[in-house]
Amino acid sequence: MRMAVARGQSLFNTRQIHIRGVKGLNDDLHIDDLLGACSTCHDTPNAGNHSVSLPIDIGVADESRRTPDLPLYTLRNRTTGELIRTTDPGRALISRRWKDISKFKGPILRALAGRAPYFHNGSAQDFSTVLDFYDTRFDMHLTADERSDLIAFLRAL
Repeated sequence: MRMAVARGQSLFNTRQIHIRGVKGLNDDLHIDDLLGACSTCHDTPNAGNHSVSLPIDIGVADESRRTPDLPLYTLRNRTTGELIRTTDPGRALISRRWKDISKFKGPILRALAGRAPYFHNGSAQDFSTVLDFYDTRFDMHLTADERSDLIAFLRAL
């Protein structure tokens, strides 16, 4: 089990992924494709927290991911007429800024195993569902062994 945790930690810290379309990161840095890892955002060693305030939108609140128990808000920009449909306005409720819609600060990952369901809206019931989201969202192509090792690591935090 310790070897699985160590392999999972290595994957978490070093497995390169293409970070694309993340509002608050790619757009703010003006980088369409940021080569990173899980630890790019969850960057506090052995805790998985953000070391800086970094509300971002990775797509958890997207209309396409809505489940029947979540609300759906249609927001209209009064200046441009642009519409955004989201299950949670996120940081925009505090900042009142259009660009902050659906942005959230990621949670600290320490003791994550005891806090299911996951994501701010409870849309992931277990670690397997969390990894399904990230694997799809960031095109990670995780093998069954890699998934198992990452889950072992997340449980050990």
